[in-house]
Amino acid sequence: MKIGVLADTHVGRRIPIEIGELRRRAYRHAFTQSINIFIEEGVDYVIHAGDLFEKRSMTSEDSVFVKEEFQRLVNSIKEKHGKEVSIFVVRGNHDGSYDNNALDFVKHPLAKYLKVVGEALARGEEEFYVDGEIMLTGMPYHTYVSRVFKDVKPLIEKLFKTKDYLKIFLMHNFIQGHHDIPPGTPPHNFLSIKDFEGLGVNIVVAGHFHTKAGPFEENGIVFLTPGATEAIDLSDEGPFGVYILEPGVKPRFVKIRPLHEIRNSKVDSMETVKPKEWYVENALKEANAYCSYLKEKKADGLLRIVISGYLEEGDPSIINSALKEELSKLTSQTGLLYVDLVNRVKEIPQKIAFPKMGTGLDYMATALKPLGENIGEAMSLIEEISMVLEEKASQKTGLLTELDRSRFVKRWLEIFEKSDVK
Repeated sequence: MKIGVLADTHVGRRIPIEIGELRRRAYRHAFTQSINIFIEEGVDYVIHAGDLFEKRSMTSEDSVFVKEEFQRLVNSIKEKHGKEVSIFVVRGNHDGSYDNNALDFVKHPLAKYLKVVGEALARGEEEFYVDGEIMLTGMPYHTYVSRVFKDVKPLIEKLFKTKDYLKIFLMHNFIQGHHDIPPGTPPHNFLSIKDFEGLGVNIVVAGHFHTKAGPFEENGIVFLTPGATEAIDLSDEGPFGVYILEPGVKPRFVKIRPLHEIRNSKVDSMETVKPKEWYVENALKEANAYCSYLKEKKADGLLRIVISGYLEEGDPSIINSALKEELSKLTSQTGLLYVDLVNRVKEIPQKIAFPKMGTGLDYMATALKPLGENIGEAMSLIEEISMVLEEKASQKTGLLTELDRSRFVKRWLEIFEKSDVK
């Protein structure tokens, strides 16, 4: 038995927007490479741990592409290896919500090989799949995953009491102790390794964390995160690829060769003050060195240069202006397709002491203090608004439509009225 595991393919993503179509092609390329690996390996199962799509920017062509690639996988496995393959997918935060789910675009009554996992379980209903040698259940992305998981854990324990199968739990949220939790992530938005004690599961497969993590074993449970198949942001270092699981064999990570090379370079004055020319000269050195590398490799590439330090005189934006023309020459004459210039250079610091504001959550808690006992309801509403913004906000303005905003305005007014805030 072989299981192919992947996650965070983000088909349809087009960030940075300046090279949106290049990036869309790169995510499709990585998805095709994943399918090619699974065909070559002759897997029995494919498990996708969420964010199959980038719903906000995907097109109908993206959904057709994924359906055709899944069908190619099924047909090729049958033709080359003489067996059927089953595909299990869980909804990630970039796949949309339960009511507006991008995974609905790839489901089809005749595509019995494809199963979308976890929506019923997240509502407190029994849901599991038994297929050959595996038993699988899971949960889609949820902002309040800690609460929901606690509610359904007894149900999962009941399902996993059997000893006859390889039992797999599939999810799309962070796991403390397995992932490095990003700063500012609220406790209700992630689980802990301890949450899985007594669950009866053999393997936990998690998406959402874009860097390969694991395999890591704790109390007889293997935790595994394949990471993304392509750099989600140009700052992502990789490696990118998929896992192949076989009983009794250590999970094997297979790298994917990206469509475009990506390099992250730094120009840092190490907190010292430098003139504009120093930053420009060193940034061009990095860009030219990468161009030489691409020429030798006969490859196309993207470059991200982060410039840090203090500027001797003037506004730091003059560095960008000075570099713009030279970098445009390189991108027009070489395999360097795009340069993302991140300017973190500061003006010479003034000796003025400013009070620390604390974290965003600290600030919000202070700002909402006049609401008294209703502050908890207000904080929950903020979390809900954040989730809706992530899914539905306009790519151009970052705002919700008037219709989407109106229901939140109404609820804010209700909270203010209860709190007698003028």
